[in-house]
Amino acid sequence: MKFTVTKHALYNSLQRMISVVPTKTTIPVLTNILFELSKNSLRLTGTDLEVSILTALEVIGQENGKAALPAKKLFDLIRELPDTPLAFECDAVNRLTITTEKGQYKISGENSEEYPHIATEEHDRKFSYSTTGFVKLVEKTMFAVSSDELRTTLMGVLMDLRANELRMVATDGHRLAKVVDANFSYSSEPGQVIMPVKALHLLSRNIDQVEQMEIALSRDHLTFMLGATTIYSKVINGHYPAYERVIPSDNTLTMQVERDLLSATVRRSSIFANQHTHQVRWQLAPSNLTLMAEDMESGGNSRETIAVDYAGDEFEIGYNANYVLEILRHVDTEQALFRLRDAGSAAIIEPLPQPEGLHFMMLLMPIRLNE
Repeated sequence: MKFTVTKHALYNSLQRMISVVPTKTTIPVLTNILFELSKNSLRLTGTDLEVSILTALEVIGQENGKAALPAKKLFDLIRELPDTPLAFECDAVNRLTITTEKGQYKISGENSEEYPHIATEEHDRKFSYSTTGFVKLVEKTMFAVSSDELRTTLMGVLMDLRANELRMVATDGHRLAKVVDANFSYSSEPGQVIMPVKALHLLSRNIDQVEQMEIALSRDHLTFMLGATTIYSKVINGHYPAYERVIPSDNTLTMQVERDLLSATVRRSSIFANQHTHQVRWQLAPSNLTLMAEDMESGGNSRETIAVDYAGDEFEIGYNANYVLEILRHVDTEQALFRLRDAGSAAIIEPLPQPEGLHFMMLLMPIRLNE
């Protein structure tokens, strides 16, 4: 294998895919990236056997061939080289020599035949969607994904495809995020797919590839096609919980508040909250909200009142301050709307106004107040 490529082009391609390559694995060849040269097209493949990425770039090819080359060492080297043409030559024993105007570097690779074949399925559903739009939906929900390995179906983002609606949902049992695109045009069979977080992070690294991407679905796999780059991922198998059942429909009390004001107040209160529960007590009364926190171990406490638009009955409710702050970070508007019922019921939080063409809501479970 022999070719010449600019540092900038190769580095950009490696940067898109390096996160999928495992640093520790029982299968050492997976720490490599597969290089395959055919004429003036260089194809790179990286995989951890759950998620795979293939990307192609134009080079000046001289001798076709392929080799598995160590991802981290190569990435670190290319990053530090000046932006000049790089001459790559790999011999029959997979010994790579990289030559620049001022230096030469040798790296030992592995036989390309040892690298796993990326198995793909024939897809049974396929649709197009704005690349940045899709990632925006993902980002609005992914923060609520569970890290509990005993509940694997909650460790991904649910893509719920309906006749004229695309939904994204994530929950960890304490909070839930749901965003709906009601202008979605979809003619294939409705269905649900649980998308792994790692594949979605990889997708977000490649959103500048094309404006419109194609998404293909099969029984066990999900494919994102972004021009010269393709991401394959196994889906998370299992049945996602019936999330609609936990979303209350009778939260008749509403509180409108300035997002930044509430965030700052919760941050200050969290300093005085119990470091295990992060509990902050909310005392709601007409036109104001009082936040109180107390840590019995340190003996500190705080109390702060802010103005809100609320006209309901007085009551108290407790929330995990960290969860509140994370939810407010995903409210992209100056005002946040809380829909409430009582101290034992989940709150619904929405941006005000809603994003154009979307409906976005988050649900937050209360925590029991300390008496």
